[in-house]
Amino acid sequence: METKRTNLPKAALGQYKGLAVTRHVRPVTEQTLDQEMMHQVRTHAVYHNSDAPAKAGDRVLLNFVGYMDGKEIPDSRMEKVMVVLGDGKLMPDAEKAIYGHKAGEVFRFDFTYPADFRVEELSGKTAQFEIDLKSVAEKHTPELNDAFAKAQGYESLAAMREAFRAKKRAVHEAGADRTAGMKLLEMAGANLTVDLPAAMLDRAAAKEMDALNQRLAKSKLSLEDHCKKQNTTPAALEKGYRDEAEKRIRVMLAARAIADAEGITVRPEEVNAEYQRLSQLQDTPVADIRKALPEEAVATALAAQKVQKFLLDNAMVTTVTDPAEKE
Repeated sequence: METKRTNLPKAALGQYKGLAVTRHVRPVTEQTLDQEMMHQVRTHAVYHNSDAPAKAGDRVLLNFVGYMDGKEIPDSRMEKVMVVLGDGKLMPDAEKAIYGHKAGEVFRFDFTYPADFRVEELSGKTAQFEIDLKSVAEKHTPELNDAFAKAQGYESLAAMREAFRAKKRAVHEAGADRTAGMKLLEMAGANLTVDLPAAMLDRAAAKEMDALNQRLAKSKLSLEDHCKKQNTTPAALEKGYRDEAEKRIRVMLAARAIADAEGITVRPEEVNAEYQRLSQLQDTPVADIRKALPEEAVATALAAQKVQKFLLDNAMVTTVTDPAEKE
């Protein structure tokens, strides 16, 4: 799939094969696996209706409505509200009132609105809220044992643990590939022979400086104060933005030049598959993804990924397992 070419200067490739790079792979620690196993049992927890008094961790179903001077407060009635007590989704006074009550009970509690409440006629006044507690369900978390593992399709708890070890290791390996591939592409970009117009880099740096000033303005900070906090200067910031712009442009030019030199292309079906992947990942319709992300951008990104894999396949790679971080 062809992508449009922006008006950029011509570049001549330098060395891009046989570059030396170190892949840093994160280890899969036993503590990580312990946490994953506990996450699995929590994910498979179920709720059973209970006649016991409501407590933290229970899931409750309720209706509630507010009254002021004996009259119902407009828009205060809500029905079939389901929450887990302790998750912070109910106002604290309401949650406190529910504790100790059983399913089927109807009760009231007082609530005083803040003095600066958004509805002026309610500000500072005390209302009575009525709760109709429809059900109380207690959470039951399965035990982490062989029976649980077998229910999930594994031969044993040990086999389940090793399966998750392999999954985590594959994720870490893929992450190491992405990082090393990007590093190789940056190296190939640095090896390009290209004359980047100073005006282009100046514009890119100025754009970043403008964006920084806008962010600082929202925080009511001056550029001078920001520089003092970061122990830098406006000139140093601008130079950093300029250097980053040059690196980005070189990486883009290198990716395109290598793709051309090695016949690396992206097929329309690959672009469509990427839209589908993004749609599932972001839980967003494909049509919306297409509106936000043009096909050219998707194809360019996929081509860059292929180039990075090519560079990694043709590099002198040293792989190291990094020390485990303290968790």
